[in-house]
Amino acid sequence: MSAASGVVAVVGGGIAGLSAAYELSRRDVPFVLLEAGGRWGGVIRSERAEGFLLEAGPDTLLAQKTAALALVRELGLESRLVPVNTEQRTLYVLHRGRLHALPDGMVLGVPTRVAPLVRTRLFSWPGKLRMAGDLLIPRGRPGADESIAAFFRRRLGHEALERLGGPFLAGIHAGDPERLSLPANFPALTALEARHGSLIRGLLASRPRSAGPPPPMFYSLRDGLGELVDGLVARLPADRLRLRCPVRDVRRNGDGFVLGTDGGEERARAVVLAVPAGRASELLAGMDAHVSAALAGVRFASTAAVYLGYRREDVAHPLDGHGLIVPEPENLYTSACSFFSTKFPGRAPDGHVLLRGFLGGMRHPESLDGPDEDLVACVHDEMAPVLGLRAQPVLARVYRWPSATPQMEVGHRARVAALESRLGAHPGLALTGSGLRGTGIPDCVADARAVASQVA
Repeated sequence: MSAASGVVAVVGGGIAGLSAAYELSRRDVPFVLLEAGGRWGGVIRSERAEGFLLEAGPDTLLAQKTAALALVRELGLESRLVPVNTEQRTLYVLHRGRLHALPDGMVLGVPTRVAPLVRTRLFSWPGKLRMAGDLLIPRGRPGADESIAAFFRRRLGHEALERLGGPFLAGIHAGDPERLSLPANFPALTALEARHGSLIRGLLASRPRSAGPPPPMFYSLRDGLGELVDGLVARLPADRLRLRCPVRDVRRNGDGFVLGTDGGEERARAVVLAVPAGRASELLAGMDAHVSAALAGVRFASTAAVYLGYRREDVAHPLDGHGLIVPEPENLYTSACSFFSTKFPGRAPDGHVLLRGFLGGMRHPESLDGPDEDLVACVHDEMAPVLGLRAQPVLARVYRWPSATPQMEVGHRARVAALESRLGAHPGLALTGSGLRGTGIPDCVADARAVASQVA
């Protein structure tokens, strides 16, 4: 089947592709959305099992980045929003086999309050003094691309990197702190140093002036983030949506493009590729070898989310927080464990709790080699002495994500700038999606809608 030449072809039915299609539809621009798989949403997938609500992929929307929440409201889903638990919001750090609550006032691994830092046993006294040295250390070189590890060592010291910067900031992206770019992944920290000369001073200056508890940093939806996917699909014309329609290649054809699919050729005046960089590289190999090679250079990590549901009486720990992170010196395969039923309401049936362990990433890719039952046993056995697990889980579920987490490493911004310059030779061709100009749902939504606006 051949699409009309005035159509914009959007390739990829994840949150980026759906957001791009929504923006085109909102502007009355003809489009067709092509997805190779049998479902919409990409890594976003919400399921119910035995009374538990499971999120196979991402589970929160960051409030500070407003694009996703704005989209939720546009879709009429605002009443479905649920804030993260702000009364039990402790984050624990495993250190020498014991859990330590992250001191109050820590923001992205940076201390902003003296008393809690003084009292904590998570850091040694030399480590605490070194963190305070951020107030005296001069700014880094303007515009420099620096790894998370190099940045934390320079500004806050080795202990801050080992116990927070590495497992927390790099752990969010399942990456290697020695390779992940700080300005690409956490531009807010780069901006704080540039503007204030100190992370501590910058965070203190940006604190809300109003008294009272801080507003929720994260939100979800009552039935999971799958509601966002369903809301987007419901707002798009059904005759423009095509599942199980893999695209094989993209070629220039005069002023437009031809997309080769299993069902024949699709002709379009413009193309939005909302697929992982590696897949985009394959699609463009025959059209522009330089663009293809640059996209192929973006690395991706494989991960697995392991859900374990327990009877409340079988878990000794109060689970009075959002979860725990595991620094690399602890020698565990489980890099983090979310207290999922504490973070948001309705995630576990009465009398039960739900944990979500994380495996894989650049730290321990070999941990994903075994069958699902091995991954379940790994997380249960490693968390049993930490959380006081006294029985086997009543529910266990594993979600694997091979090569799904982008690694925006040092040099990434220069790579993307070169890509965008090269794309100038291909008017009508646009790239979006996680791991290009940002990562996470809000970044994907914002970038995809901006790209679609330009194409429109």
